Amino acid sequence: MKKVGKKYWVWLSLALGAEPRTDEIFSVFKNPLELYEAPMADRINSGVFTKKQQENLEKMTLEEAEEVIVLCEGRGWNIITPEDTGYPAGLRKTRDMPVALYIDGDITCLQGKVIIGVVGTRNPGIEGVTVTHDICTDLSLAGAVVVSGGALGIDSAAHEAAIFAGGKTVCVLGCGFGTNYLAENEALRRSIARNGAVVTEYPPFTEASRFTFPQRNRIISGMSHGVLVVEAHEKSGSLITAKAAITQKREIFAVPGSALSSAYTGANRLISKGAKAVTDAREILESYVTVYPERLNLELIGTKKYGKEDKGEYIPEGLDPDMQRVYTCLGVEPVHFDDIVAASGLGYTRVTTAIMQLELSGLITESESKKYVIK
Repeated sequence: MKKVGKKYWVWLSLALGAEPRTDEIFSVFKNPLELYEAPMADRINSGVFTKKQQENLEKMTLEEAEEVIVLCEGRGWNIITPEDTGYPAGLRKTRDMPVALYIDGDITCLQGKVIIGVVGTRNPGIEGVTVTHDICTDLSLAGAVVVSGGALGIDSAAHEAAIFAGGKTVCVLGCGFGTNYLAENEALRRSIARNGAVVTEYPPFTEASRFTFPQRNRIISGMSHGVLVVEAHEKSGSLITAKAAITQKREIFAVPGSALSSAYTGANRLISKGAKAVTDAREILESYVTVYPERLNLELIGTKKYGKEDKGEYIPEGLDPDMQRVYTCLGVEPVHFDDIVAASGLGYTRVTTAIMQLELSGLITESESKKYVIK
């Protein structure tokens, strides 16, 4: 595909929005530049666009696209398009690939990696959170990248585990940057941006809606080699991601649960239809280690868990559970407060309290602004 310049891709993104039927568009027009320069009659006669889309293409200007590019540059957000080398390889092969991705962080963390999407309920039980944390910790230790949606529940547990393990993780949002979506997870998103990337198909300030999340689910699965489903109800949004993954010919994994529990109805049904039942990371990665042996090291699975610490598994006596959890996230290298919040899964307030108590106990110290180390 001939390089045409970022502004034309952003123009197309702004004009047509998410999931813009790119396969049909590029079967008629070679690239966004050719579409931009095409007379209205050619656009109409192509049969590709609805009347509303034709109107949007006419109204949208290059100046508006350039304004978005400048805005993103000013805020430290990157924009990548299908003509950029950093564009996720998996998305190039999917139907209706995004024509622009807005990035906070480093999306190149996906390159040359086994990528596992993780989805599940926003209201999981303790069992679901625990199994998600254990699996995603080990996926990261083995060298895989965890991709999820940044929501509460299973998504957060997946991202937090990857950060805890020192791995890379990518969050795909169902809204644009600069919105107030899920303020309580802001620290987690900042941590993800430092340990991978936060990604969205939506231009800045696009609000989340009941339509945007199903649209973004195809990106989670499209980026991934396989998708893991944990605790999905019968009508769970996670099943939309699984359906997209099946369409994209990605492997589906599901954590089985009691047939008497509605929390596992969706996951159990996926298994009955051919998804692979798994209970640990090794069962997932054995599907890829023979294909990508240079990308994975299964010997590292199980080498880091909550309650164990790299320096001889020593944890001082007399610490309450929150202090223990925060302590295990620290080492001799400084760790940022946001990363502690994300890796511990305790939330801003509980981590703040635990850090104060650990500092007063003389066990940790602030080495630089908002970064902490074990004494």
